[in-house]
This record gives sequence, C-alpha cells and structure tokens, in this order.
Amino acid sequence: TTRRIMTDLSTIGVGFGTAALRGRCYETTLVALENGFRKFDTSEEDDYWYDQPAVASALADFFEEIRTCTAAEDDEIVAESCSVTCEKEGIRISTKIPPWELISAEHIRDRAAESRKELVGFCEDVFLKDENGEKQEKIAFPLDVYYIHAPECWHGWHPRCDNDPDILPLRESWMALEAVAGIDYSASRIGLSNVSPEELLDVIRFVDERLERGETNPPPRRPDVLQAYSDPLRPSKVLRNICEEHGIEFVSYSTLGTQHRMRKKSGNPVLNHPIVKELAEKHKRSVAEVVLSWALQSNMSVIPRSSKRHHIEELANLLNGENFLSDEDLANIDSMSTE
Repeated sequence: TTRRIMTDLSTIGVGFGTAALRGRCYETTLVALENGFRKFDTSEEDDYWYDQPAVASALADFFEEIRTCTAAEDDEIVAESCSVTCEKEGIRISTKIPPWELISAEHIRDRAAESRKELVGFCEDVFLKDENGEKQEKIAFPLDVYYIHAPECWHGWHPRCDNDPDILPLRESWMALEAVAGIDYSASRIGLSNVSPEELLDVIRFVDERLERGETNPPPRRPDVLQAYSDPLRPSKVLRNICEEHGIEFVSYSTLGTQHRMRKKSGNPVLNHPIVKELAEKHKRSVAEVVLSWALQSNMSVIPRSSKRHHIEELANLLNGENFLSDEDLANIDSMSTE
C-alpha cells in the first residue's frame, strides 16, 4: 500500500516556516494565513534571520479581522458562525529558545512564558485535559512546541555565540523545558532541534532514569518533537529511526534543499534533480510539492517557507493531505540519498 500523509491531529503535518523572511515576515505570515495555514514555526532570536514579533502581529491582526461580526445579536445561528477561536481554527504556534539564552532554568521558563504571551496571548483560554481527555481547569492558550534551538552555540551563528556564553548542560536545560510544559503550561509539547543522535538518546535515557526513580518535579518527559535538517540527499535516517522507535514527531526543515544552496552558493541539487523533475512532470505538480510530499509520506512533518504569494498558494495544496506519490515514486526519491 502507498505510504500515507500523517493525519494525526497531534502532529504538525504541514506547517509554515518563517525563517529568513527579513522585512517581509509580517506580510508573508498574513498571506499564509489567508491561504489556510494555521501552524507556524518561528524562533526567539532577535536578528535578521527570525522576526517573532512580526509573526505575532500578523496572527493577532488576522484574527482580529476574521472575528469581526456584524450579525444581529439575536441571530444565534449567524452569531455562532462568527464565533472564531484559536482552538476552533486549529492555531498551533511553535518557537525556539536560542542556546545563548539557556543560562538558568528560571530564565528558560520566563522566556517560554513571554513567547506564549507574545505569540498567542490574543487567543482565548482553553481547558487543560487529563490523560483521559477529561477537562480540568482553564489555562491560557499555550504554544504548540517550545524547542531548544540547539544545545550549544557554534561560531558564526550569531554574535552572541562568539563570546562562548556560559550555558546549562543539555540535561539541565531539558528539565527546564519539562517545567515549561508540565508546570507552567506555556507549551503543549516540548522538543529539541539541531541535536546529534547521541544527544537525543542521552536525553531519552535521562528522562527514563528519572521516571524509574519516581521523580515528579518537574514531571519527567521525553521529547515530543525533534526538528532537524532533512532532504532527499541528506535524509537524516539515523535521527528519524530514533524518533520512530521512541514515538517522537520528526519535523524536517530545509526539506527543499536550501542547505545545499546556501553552502555551495550555486544551484539547488534537490529541486534540480532529474528524479524530482521527472516525478513533477508525471504528476503535473511542482518540484517543491513532490519533495514535500515525499517527506510527508515518509512520516515527517514539514515547515516550508516562501515570501512569494504564488509559491505560498502552491504550498497550500499540501494542506488537503492528498497522497499522490506511489511507493515506487517514494523509493526512487529515497535512492537519491548520499548518506
């Protein structure tokens, strides 16, 4: 049978990335919202690469506009149709704390709370639910995933990294994220990004050891999500296998080959690959749709981005969850791997 696109509501599936949009982040986020995207990925870094405040402003302005209703107060049917909430719309916003901010557990928790307020503070309160789905007390609308963007700095990423900041070990940072989700409820889920297989496995072992000891403060929790670079040439098979084994959602970034283009300063070897071009022609789809569908049908979530309206409209085609690649198609794309 053909591998199918994930439809689990607890996963991201098809989200929209907001990196490297520079001064166009606000307008681009609005266009993505207008085309049906409701899951967005950003980061707290205050630099040219990300613009979390712009994402927040676009979300708030978009929802303010669609919530406006001129129906008569006594028209209950119309009034109900005009009642738009973040929960009904399926709003899911994820962000990341950069490594130079991993200075203390309290600071990490404060940053998460601040990001929650900035990004989804306009949303209504929601009920906290127990493991059986029963409603508990109301809480402020949470972020979807709060990630550690990377466990440590590397030179050249950001000026804040060049001075070798004194940050917490990954295990201690992870415990702070457990508190973000399990005590503060600033995020529904927590995750890691840009970690090695060894680092991911170490966090899993650390959590399991504390569970065995019966620790409860903060509640030990394995990563819900891992965000990592993956494309047909570099599919991150080891990390994906670990995620599959341990029930962790794998979110692919740079799925369309942008890492190769950035490093080589030349053409894109993924989108220009003969196999991808042939499948695009075969299915009357764009090369981007082919590559992203390969990822989705290979049990990955994706967060593509574009600042061009026609490309965003094209990416929105993936929101319908159609599986147009056959197993043979998927195998042909898998054969592109250089790992």
